[in-house]
Amino acid sequence: MFIPRFAAAGLIFAALIAPAHAQNGESDPPAWTPDPRTLTGYEAEWSTPEIAMVARRLTGTWRTEEPIESMRNEDGQSVPVYLVMSVAPAPVSGLSDTLYVETARTDSPWSPYRRAIFQIFPYRDGLRLRTYELAVGSTAQGVFNGMFAAADHFPELSADELIATIDLDLSPTATGFEGASPYPYPTRLGGAVEMTSRVTLDGDGFSVADRGYDANGNVVWGAGEDSVFFFERTRGVVSTTRRDDGMVILDYGGASGPVVSNGDQMHVHYEGFLASKHRFDSSYDRDMPFIFAYPPGTRAITGWGIGMENFARGARRKLIIPGDLGYGPNGNPRAGIPGDATLYFNIHLVHIDRAQPDDAETDENGN
Repeated sequence: MFIPRFAAAGLIFAALIAPAHAQNGESDPPAWTPDPRTLTGYEAEWSTPEIAMVARRLTGTWRTEEPIESMRNEDGQSVPVYLVMSVAPAPVSGLSDTLYVETARTDSPWSPYRRAIFQIFPYRDGLRLRTYELAVGSTAQGVFNGMFAAADHFPELSADELIATIDLDLSPTATGFEGASPYPYPTRLGGAVEMTSRVTLDGDGFSVADRGYDANGNVVWGAGEDSVFFFERTRGVVSTTRRDDGMVILDYGGASGPVVSNGDQMHVHYEGFLASKHRFDSSYDRDMPFIFAYPPGTRAITGWGIGMENFARGARRKLIIPGDLGYGPNGNPRAGIPGDATLYFNIHLVHIDRAQPDDAETDENGN
């Protein structure tokens, strides 16, 4: 299945392939099967039963039926890569009936290339679905990564921080719904000046068809079969752990080595955010991972130490740390962190220096 570079960019699911960046990994999400509908911790209040029906049918994780690309892993084997879209109810100040939508590649689900908001609302005699882009800056958007799986801790987002992109008028069917844009929308993609979109949800299948038109009304992209993207329900891309102390840990997998043990030196890349979307720290900005002995003890906040437990080399996690396990009532004024602030960390365990060699790493003389 080939997805043209211009097709669907900025439309309902923006199934444009992100810039190619080689990632070694599995073709499918990690080997767990959580259902985001049971993991969000957020109970949405839908305005009407009809809106609730559409929202519940959309909620979950969707994957393209066919790969969008193939790449080679470390063993030289060809690995298919799919698009995966995760949808879950999430709150937006100033809007009702909203869902958070995240689209990523299955070789890098921790790094979505599109984040959006869906809103469903009554329109004339039916329903309309409106899509919004997040206008909060590319750096700030990192705080939202994976938050479809923990929407009870969804970062602060208001209607003023969204840009409407396209509407679709929805009609119910026996097994789902179908919808289409009521009129062409302006665009500059691929030589087109207008674009349209059409969607169909049929049970556990979902399709999106987009087209772009030039100033003379001619279709310039998306006219053929490649303009239709087929998705199917699939397992989630994160495993969610909710601890009694209030911490939430989102695991993406991606491990390529051993689990950390006492005394090991951990090399960790990370970025830290507040619920306000302020990024208060990032090892990427310094181009240098944070290196510390496990467990970190006084070198890190309590929640950080908890979040390192059972972490394996190469793996990715998101930590949501409540204030009492972070900087407490005093906060960290130097970093701009107020008292009792919830902290959000995106973490990659890059390397482990083992305190004790693994059995597999010792030679026959025990060296």
